Amino acid sequence: MKELTAQELKDTELNILIAFREFCDSNGIKYYFTGGTLLGAVRHGGFIPWDDDIDVVMPRPDYELFLRKFPSDERYKIITYRNNKDYKFPYAKMIDSNTVLKEQIIRSVNGMGAFIDIFPLDGLGDSEEVAKSNVRKARKYLLYENYCINRFAFNKGLRSFLRNFRILYSFVTSRLYFNAIEKLSTKYSFDDSLYVGCIFGYNNEREVLERSIFENSIEMEFEKERFKVPIGYKAYLTSFYDDYMKLPPEEKRVTHHSFKVYWKE
Repeated sequence: MKELTAQELKDTELNILIAFREFCDSNGIKYYFTGGTLLGAVRHGGFIPWDDDIDVVMPRPDYELFLRKFPSDERYKIITYRNNKDYKFPYAKMIDSNTVLKEQIIRSVNGMGAFIDIFPLDGLGDSEEVAKSNVRKARKYLLYENYCINRFAFNKGLRSFLRNFRILYSFVTSRLYFNAIEKLSTKYSFDDSLYVGCIFGYNNEREVLERSIFENSIEMEFEKERFKVPIGYKAYLTSFYDDYMKLPPEEKRVTHHSFKVYWKE
């Protein structure tokens, strides 16, 4: 199989994002840029030059509606832990099924291709402390799950019965972890909560934000296309990155991915 170049991967991900936008707009489904994609749109007008992530977030009701309505027989497909037993994350990916993604460190997921990440945005109630507490709990579940997956990849041939038993146990109980996370994240209504956030996001307590940030959206340019960002994007980016317009040191301008993507033959 022929490996995608760095630019081909970005172009492929952008095409997935355009298809995602068109489906959401035609079905009245809300979405917003999040994380590094939002930062890239604001600071660079597109991808962060040294990265190729695309992350979007959807209020939980819109997220569930999207998963129910998106067709499963098209070039672009949705992968979640609900429809793929190899997939070990409590959020969705939208993939290009004309590509194949192979992990270099952790276990590859059957059926995975070039993708964008789609995160649910959940109501977290009216107490900031309770909201942060739930994020901490969910983070512990996710960290343990990720640890076991990575150890499985690195230590497949080890003879340590105890370690391998813990790894096997994590795969058997994955659905229990995800159910626990979703129970925490769906405890409060999104529309009735003062605080919202991605409960299993990688920014820990910084994921807890006031719902007013997402009360509406505006369009912003990204790679010469226009997509929706939260009306309170400045408060969002300040919470996540502090001085978000400041570039990181050159030694930190690197991608964190450990996979390769190929065109299907």
